[in-house]
Amino acid sequence: MDFRDVTQDLKSDLAKVEKAINENYKSDVPLIPGISSYLMSCGGKRIRPMLTLLAAKLCGREADETVVKHGCVVEYIHAATLLHDDVVDETTVRRGKETVNAKWGSDASILVGDFLISRAILILADDCERKIIQAITEATKILVEGGILEYAEARKIKVNEKHILDVIYRKTASILSVSARLGGLLANATEQQETAIIAFGDDFGMAFQLMDDALDYDADEKVLGKPTGTDFKEGHVTLPLHHLYHNADRGLKKEIEGFIKNENIGPEEVQYIVGHMHKHKSIDYTLNLARYYIDRAKSHLRKADFPEPKYIEYFDAVADYIHSRHTAPSAPAVPAK
Repeated sequence: MDFRDVTQDLKSDLAKVEKAINENYKSDVPLIPGISSYLMSCGGKRIRPMLTLLAAKLCGREADETVVKHGCVVEYIHAATLLHDDVVDETTVRRGKETVNAKWGSDASILVGDFLISRAILILADDCERKIIQAITEATKILVEGGILEYAEARKIKVNEKHILDVIYRKTASILSVSARLGGLLANATEQQETAIIAFGDDFGMAFQLMDDALDYDADEKVLGKPTGTDFKEGHVTLPLHHLYHNADRGLKKEIEGFIKNENIGPEEVQYIVGHMHKHKSIDYTLNLARYYIDRAKSHLRKADFPEPKYIEYFDAVADYIHSRHTAPSAPAVPAK
């Protein structure tokens, strides 16, 4: 089974999620549905709702209206954080299209993000299961803390790997993990089942972001949907750059220190750094750590008994797909500076 098989098998359920996403951002304030529609049509695999659907099925509950609505909740929270992050980072392109803040301005981007969070809360309130509300609000709190932690340490090249992985857990893994956890909770998962699902989600989320961090330096711009080296230009010290810096000689260290403080980095500087990343195997290091997290994520689901264990294969396929996204061309030579 591969990722295409999963999406094909879930086609009907994902269509229900898509319908819920499009219906729940309606408002009599015209700008809200206009921006929301633009944002939600910009692509994306709906990985978070997919995890909700699969976890519910794994624990014996089909994708009924309640499960679908909770898939909508996690997608709204994710979308809201993208809107806010793009304002903080002044990002202008995402998934090959102008970001909302580039097209409508930062104020509109922030406010529509707030609207989507409020809609997510209202959808949760319709069911009002305490454990579910606690799970999603705690994950959202951790996510926001991760954004603040990343912002506080922006352009600080000497952060350690523990800090980088902590930001990844908070900003990315927390919401991916709770996406799966919600499906289990809706299906009345046992404590053993819930623990296994959470552990899968945590490690899957770590791998997901590590792959994105590697791809930011080592993917075709058309595939990536944004300019290569965006993290570098925005001053985010992700694992590939961290690994390069800590394996560089004194001269290269000084160059990196200068680059990371410069808010006007161009394509030549990015390519220069990417060349060195290949030379020092910094991208390989990141990819290998992502593979470690994927393999560990898959192992967790085999530590519990589930009503519908056939869906473990579906989780495996989604996890392997995350790693398969790396199809970068051969390493470029280090250009002269």
